[in-house]
Amino acid sequence: MWSSVPGGRVPARSVGGASSLRRTAPTIFVKGSSPLWGRSGGSTYPAMAFTRPPDRTVERALLMAATRAFAKGEVSPELTALISRSLDWDWILKQAEAERVAALLYSVARPLAVPPPVLGRLRAMWVKGRRQYLLGVQQLARVLAAFEGEGVSVIPLRGPTLADLLYRDPALRPFTDLDLLIPEGDLSRTLPLLAALGYRHMEAGLPLSHELAWRHAASFTAEDPDALPIDLHWGVVDYPGVVPVAPIDHQELWDRAVRVEGPGGVRWELCPEDLLISLALHWAVHHALSGVIWQLDLALLILRYGDGLDWDAVVQRAGRWRIRGPVFFALQEVRERLEAGVPVGVLGRLRPGGLRITLFDWLRHRGEERLEQLDYLVPFLVMDRGSDMLRTLSSAALPPASWLRLRYGKASVLGGYLAHCARVGRVCVRTARASLGGTR
Repeated sequence: MWSSVPGGRVPARSVGGASSLRRTAPTIFVKGSSPLWGRSGGSTYPAMAFTRPPDRTVERALLMAATRAFAKGEVSPELTALISRSLDWDWILKQAEAERVAALLYSVARPLAVPPPVLGRLRAMWVKGRRQYLLGVQQLARVLAAFEGEGVSVIPLRGPTLADLLYRDPALRPFTDLDLLIPEGDLSRTLPLLAALGYRHMEAGLPLSHELAWRHAASFTAEDPDALPIDLHWGVVDYPGVVPVAPIDHQELWDRAVRVEGPGGVRWELCPEDLLISLALHWAVHHALSGVIWQLDLALLILRYGDGLDWDAVVQRAGRWRIRGPVFFALQEVRERLEAGVPVGVLGRLRPGGLRITLFDWLRHRGEERLEQLDYLVPFLVMDRGSDMLRTLSSAALPPASWLRLRYGKASVLGGYLAHCARVGRVCVRTARASLGGTR
């Protein structure tokens, strides 16, 4: 099998020996120019070539159909038909792994007409997921025991506990760290405890002093190279920017938390309604409503609890905590994409005003892959109130001096402000490119 490229023909790449059709991106040249050079007024200049991204509509539809099939527990005719088409399996494998649904795809597509080499690679990812789950459960049990021994209350978020709660086979839900929620008042005891367990703060551009003063989470990496990092949370959401936006009463979360039996022994867990809100915020704010696995988590929670969910409580808490926007967009997406049972009346009560829904739909339909690059714009669009949006913009333009010093580690406020302006400029350019155009 061959693919046409400028300058001749080359064999199309294959997956493990199985032929696969790879769609090459068309190259568009400025009218009147040759493929390599253009001419203007007798002078020669390089032609401007614009590359359109390959159309991955069918491949993306297959991943979503497989995800829906897993959520509903049955293979649809749509998925069977999609698998029978000419597909770029190399891209599907890469994207499935990036979206953390490769093991899930193996479990759903195993009885279907998937090329054997592709199925072999999916199975290898499935085996890797099972090993990761078992190691993660063991590590979580050790950490929870250490926290309990010091009298520090902790609620595992996502990771192996969420996998055990929502997934028929917990090993199908990959995770790359352990998310732990603690009361903010226990921070002074938790940080030395993590150090004693062999964890150190993962700088990642933000000093710990800044995260403690202005954020609600910090990441820690283990001395053991095989151990997963720990994301320590003392709040459930951090909007991008300077000032906190959502006035969530975290003591309420702890008052409603329940003790359950699961991997790692007996543990605390958020009540179903608070867990739903937490998952919606995590997907909408921290991941800009991009990523398949995050929406599947939310859909499976709705499927698990069904009519037992107190939707009135969800709406009431979302309104009181000024998070109706992100909860609405997350629930609307899982209802449309994964056919989750979200009551229409609930969406109507959460629905934000203005043109934000129209703007978000426009951004989404410009390309699914663009959303993950809009990690500042999407959280801004889903904010509840115009006053929150104005406060975020003003604080981004003129951050407090203490924030500048901690964020950029500069001796002077001026130095911090210049560094901040440069960073804001880069974010604006990246956001504009992701929102408006293709690649050049």
